[in-house]
Amino acid sequence: MVYFNVDDIEEDIISLSVKYPLISKVIELPNKSIEGRTIHAINIGEDKNNKSKKSILLTGGVHAREWGGSDICMYFAADLLEAYELNKGVRYGGQYFSATEIKKIVNELNIIILPDVNPDGKAYSQSDPRKRLWRGNRNLKNPSCYGVDLNRNFDFVWDFTKYFAPNADVHTSDDPCDSSQTYKGTSPFSEPETMNVKWLLDEYSGIGHYIDIHCNGGSFLHSWGTDKNQSSNPEMNFNNSTFNNIRGISEDKEYQEYISKEDDQYIRDLGKVFHDSVKKSSSKDYEVKQSYDLYPTSGCSDDYSYSRHFLNNTEKIYGFTIEFGKDVVGDFQPPWEEMEKIVIEVSSGLMAFSYRVADNHVDVK
Repeated sequence: MVYFNVDDIEEDIISLSVKYPLISKVIELPNKSIEGRTIHAINIGEDKNNKSKKSILLTGGVHAREWGGSDICMYFAADLLEAYELNKGVRYGGQYFSATEIKKIVNELNIIILPDVNPDGKAYSQSDPRKRLWRGNRNLKNPSCYGVDLNRNFDFVWDFTKYFAPNADVHTSDDPCDSSQTYKGTSPFSEPETMNVKWLLDEYSGIGHYIDIHCNGGSFLHSWGTDKNQSSNPEMNFNNSTFNNIRGISEDKEYQEYISKEDDQYIRDLGKVFHDSVKKSSSKDYEVKQSYDLYPTSGCSDDYSYSRHFLNNTEKIYGFTIEFGKDVVGDFQPPWEEMEKIVIEVSSGLMAFSYRVADNHVDVK
């Protein structure tokens, strides 16, 4: 086996929807990629046509070089559909999910999967070994530039120079030719690929949880990415301009990002569910931690999804990022024999996460 390419992903989405028409549906995203590709997602659920049904959104392939995110999405979708159709359980190494648990997920939730957010970038990354570390999309200001980093293009503290302290180590750039490949774009949602993710969050009002799959390091990240969390001062939040230009300094307690105690506990509990299932399947110990503990971030999808209810009085969406690849740090495309193991362990974590949300063991506040 080898990694899926862009055409493989599209063909598999269609094939799965044809094979399992009663519990799956293709979603055509409204915005074509920069190079004109039509992008599809798949919605899995007994009530797949109900946009207000309680849902989880999964995305992969935001960063072009992280090929395995798309593969995880597609194998997880196939496992869920086949197990439900055949009324059987699924085993991931030492972790087993019964047919009853699979039924619970598909009956109680819609699982919306967008496996290849950035097909142009992925196609370019896979076209030549010399291009495999390409990260962004293919919106180039000139041939020597690197495209837009889609995970810096979401509308959350997007203008990092305004929100963060000048000496904060924010991994974002306003230079389209910066070799870090973290260019944020000309404006929030300037790119059709990020607009597609926003459209899903807007269109499917039942989405309450969102997981974006990345590589690497082996961690399960939760909000916030702007600064250390605190639960005592709600005025100290990303939308309060009083605190502009001081965020993102770990040693400085002048600013810390507000999150309610209830939400903080809830997201940690879900992280533990993911962690424990991964460990049971493969013995890999994925670290559950705040995104900020990786480094300060701006314009990221997980924080954007969670921030929406603060600003727009919309339903709360808990956003997370998986960084797959424990013990393969520095390699964005692990050898396929290793990637096969990663698919199993992450799928185990995703299944446990989905079952916990479906069964509502954790009280959402």
